Amino acid sequence: MLSAAILMVSGCAGDKPAAEKGSDETETATTADPTHGGWWCVEHAIPEEECSMCSASYAKACKEKGDWCEEHNRAESQCFICDASQAEKYVKLYEAKYGKKPPAATE
Repeated sequence: MLSAAILMVSGCAGDKPAAEKGSDETETATTADPTHGGWWCVEHAIPEEECSMCSASYAKACKEKGDWCEEHNRAESQCFICDASQAEKYVKLYEAKYGKKPPAATE
């Protein structure tokens, strides 16, 4: 287990991240953006404009529609805790845009 952790930390240290290779689109999609200005919410693995955990207005709209998980404080349709299969629609959106699987949620 310790070996795996060491490999994860040092495995790609010599490679430049894709963002440094000049791809603005990759940087927006995979780099945590504290301003939430990119297309993809890295923390929650959902398009930023649809993230009920980051967007108060989107959360409000979800609550008004009755699409809310009180237990996990997010849209029911985005509650991957209650129903992991809910994530699949967002994975497909990301794959359609970037041609690869999305980065794992950080939160």
